[in-house]
Amino acid sequence: MQAFDKVIGYDSIKDELIQLCDMIRNREVYESMGARMPRGLLLYGEPGLGKTLMAKSFIRASGLPAYVVRRNKGDDGFIGGITETFLEAREHAPSVVFLDDLDKFANEDANHRDAEEYVAVQSGIDEVRDSAVFVIATANEMRKLPGSLTRSGRFDRKIEVQTPSERDAEAIIAHYLSDKKLSDQVDMTDLVKMISYSSCAELDTILNEAAIRAAFARKESIEKEDLIGAVLRTQYMAPDKFTQTSEEDRRRVALHEAGHVVVSETLCPGSIGLVSLRVAGRSNRGGFVHSCKRLPRRSDSALVAMAGKAAVELYCPDGAADGCQNDISRAAGIIREGLSSSATHGLALTDVTTDRNCGDSETLILRGEAVTHAELERCLLRARDILLRNRDFLERTAALLQEKETLLYSDIRMLREGAAHAVA
Repeated sequence: MQAFDKVIGYDSIKDELIQLCDMIRNREVYESMGARMPRGLLLYGEPGLGKTLMAKSFIRASGLPAYVVRRNKGDDGFIGGITETFLEAREHAPSVVFLDDLDKFANEDANHRDAEEYVAVQSGIDEVRDSAVFVIATANEMRKLPGSLTRSGRFDRKIEVQTPSERDAEAIIAHYLSDKKLSDQVDMTDLVKMISYSSCAELDTILNEAAIRAAFARKESIEKEDLIGAVLRTQYMAPDKFTQTSEEDRRRVALHEAGHVVVSETLCPGSIGLVSLRVAGRSNRGGFVHSCKRLPRRSDSALVAMAGKAAVELYCPDGAADGCQNDISRAAGIIREGLSSSATHGLALTDVTTDRNCGDSETLILRGEAVTHAELERCLLRARDILLRNRDFLERTAALLQEKETLLYSDIRMLREGAAHAVA
C-alpha cells in the first residue's frame, strides 16, 4: 500500500499493519472464516523509531476517520477529552482512535499505574468494544502502562518496534541522503557500520550534521570526513581533533584501542565498525571502539575488554597501563553475569535460594569474587597471547590509527587482510 511508502524498512511490521488494514476494508471476508478484528494494536519501543509514522500510515491506509488523543501539558480537561473522543469515534464508526504516546498520558511513575487517565482509556476501549472502532496506540515505555490496559481483550496485538537492522539502516540512510549531495568516494558500507542504529531520528540528525559541516566548509558534496565528524560529535561527543598533548600519550592510546580491535577482529572478523583516538565526552584520555557485530560468546567480550590493557603493557613494559578501569569493570561485570545467570563455572557459584529477599550469602559472594578475579587474570593472559600471535596486525593497526586518528570498517578489513594470518 502506498500509505506505507514513507516507512523505510521494517517490512515485517508493515506486513502486519497491511493485514490489519485488509481486515478493516474487507471485514466480511474474515468474518466468513469466523475471524474477528483484533480489538486494538499497541506499537511500543524506544523513542525516535517511527512508531507515530507507522500509526499514521496505518490510519491513512485504512481509509477511516481518525480521532487522535495526545497529552497536552497542563490540560485540566484531558480525562474528559479521552471519554469524549471515544464517544465521538463510536458515533462515526467505523473509525480509528489513535492514542499517541500512551505512556505519557499520566504523570505517574511505574509504581502508580492506576492513574485516572489510564482508567479513562480502559473505560473508553470497553465502551466501543461492540462497535466498529479500532484502537491503535504508541508507547515508549511499556512498564509505565498497567497490565489491565495492555492485556488481550483491550490490545490483542502488541508489536515491538526495535532499532533498525543493518539492512533497514542502509535503506533509511539512503532515504535521508536522497536530497543531499554525497561524494562518490563515500563507502556506504563504512557509513552503515560506523553508526549505532539507536533510532531513525538519530540517523537523520547525523546525516544532517554532516551536510551542515560540508556546507560550512563550502564543499561541493558531503565527504567521508564530514560523515566521520558528524558521527563522532553526535554519538560520542568527541571533539574534532585529538586532544592528547604528547606523542607518547598518543602512542599509548593507539596501542590500547588497537588491542581491542585486534582481539575482537581475530575472534569475530568484521565486528568493528569504527575506532578513534578522539576522546569521547570530556575525558582527558582514551579513545573508543564501536562494535557493529555481536561477538559469538560472552567470554569473548571479556577478552576484548582486557585487550587494551594487554596491548599497552606488551609494548610499554615500564609499568602497568593506566586508564583501564572502565575496561576492567566491564570485563568483571561480564564475568559476574555469567557466574550468576548461566552458571559458567558450576552451580556452586549460583544462588538457588527461594527467598529472593535474603540476597546472596557472604560465602557465595566471596567465592564468586575470587573466581571473578581469577577469570580477569586469565582473560588478560589470553588477550596478551592473541596479541602476540597477531603482532603484525596489532602494530599495523596502531600505526595507522596514530596517522589517521579514526579508522573505519574498510580500513580495519584492509589491515586484517594485509597482516599475517590472524590466529585466535
